[in-house]
Amino acid sequence: MAQERSWYEVVQECQERVARIRAVLTTGGALTPELQADINAIILAMRNWLIGRLRQYGLTEDAFGDVLLAVIEQLHRDLRSPGFGSMERKFGAYISTTVNRILYERKHRQQHTLSSIESLDAPIGDDGPPLHEVIEDTTLERLAEEYHENQLHQQLHAAIAALPVIERIVITYRLRGVRGTDIAQMLGMSPANVSHTYNRAVRRLRQALTTGDSS
Repeated sequence: MAQERSWYEVVQECQERVARIRAVLTTGGALTPELQADINAIILAMRNWLIGRLRQYGLTEDAFGDVLLAVIEQLHRDLRSPGFGSMERKFGAYISTTVNRILYERKHRQQHTLSSIESLDAPIGDDGPPLHEVIEDTTLERLAEEYHENQLHQQLHAAIAALPVIERIVITYRLRGVRGTDIAQMLGMSPANVSHTYNRAVRRLRQALTTGDSS
């Protein structure tokens, strides 16, 4: 039975992988299957680190999937950034800093949205009507169209948020135009499995949007 590695050993291994990857990507080279395997191993280590801190960060399964997706996207950007050499020397600190920043930005956006909603309810002057009551509307038809469009967007986003984590990650990447083969490489899945996961997610979304049932 293989001995379980310590987190220190995992970090050291990731730093070696990062050094190999960045030596190629930051000089304009292309990913080889070996380097893609390195990226997959790094993503797995970051995923395991996140799983171990679900309770500490108060993450639900849905929030975990969103944070993991953001972490993967940030990782790919930083691996290609010539000025991000600290990844090769302090990868443990990189993981912690990156996740904390993403969580902070997520919380800040949430607070900004709530603040914007509250500001629309604030009165104009000391005893004037709420701001949302004096915002000039155009036509009732346009208002109805915008409302319907917003409703559809909200329903779609809610349906995507209700998907299982791996389906949500795959469908989000596909909606952003990422190819199935690239998703397979990033997540360490086979292209056939990605296609199956995507089709299953589409069926769930179609069912949720037509019947209100996402099961």
